[in-house]
Amino acid sequence: MTTDLDGTVIDLDRVQVALDGTRWLWNFEHTDAGDPLMQRLDSPIPTVLPLPSVWMTHGPMLAERQPTTAAMYRQVLEAAS
Repeated sequence: MTTDLDGTVIDLDRVQVALDGTRWLWNFEHTDAGDPLMQRLDSPIPTVLPLPSVWMTHGPMLAERQPTTAAMYRQVLEAAS
């Protein structure tokens, strides 16, 4: 699932890494206003914040890099042939 935050499309199905290095993942819930609730993954204290609050407090976010799998290579090679 994706969401749009001020023109930036965010993939909620992937771990997001904020500018300050904190890691966040959508917990499948929304605020009453419809904002996705994000759970911080790298803290011993459970922290859940609305996506706009995470963005403003911790900085812009990018999806965490995923390792390239053999299936991904195969898909690219099959598409090229």
